[in-house]
Amino acid sequence: MKTFWMFMALGTALAGDLRSEVLDQLGSYEGSASAEQLGALGDVGPVLLDIAQDEAVASSRRGRAITALADFPSDEARTWLGSTLGDATGASYLRRKAAYALAGGWGPQAVDQLAPALADADTQLRIATAEALGGIGGEAAAAALDARVATEDNDAVQQELQKALEAAR
Repeated sequence: MKTFWMFMALGTALAGDLRSEVLDQLGSYEGSASAEQLGALGDVGPVLLDIAQDEAVASSRRGRAITALADFPSDEARTWLGSTLGDATGASYLRRKAAYALAGGWGPQAVDQLAPALADADTQLRIATAEALGGIGGEAAAAALDARVATEDNDAVQQELQKALEAAR
């Protein structure tokens, strides 16, 4: 039993070291670490998800962790990103990052998660979601964008919807 607890303590210490290394990589003032730089540290996907969820971490680092989740996709990350995107009480900046991460990491598979955000009260989120869907492209993304064009009353969002529709087709 003693060996088990020593192993658990060692595992926690190693995870803490990896978290520190990942946080260091996410701490730049401008830009962020590349997928290659983060991947070179080891199995960073779960660490990125932990950092993204940690409200005690600065929003700039959380945002970079959210963005990086696109390069280390997992079912857990996709579920969390979807709930973050749909959380109307959440920080707009992080919700926008979630939209881009879903598009980047899951592509066409994320259209159903992204589409509802086109009707969100947050104008900036609607713009980001339209851009993310335009980047995915394809019939499903175009259909989601086209459905919103008919009801969108904000000029800036309408302009982004039209641009995204062109990109998606």
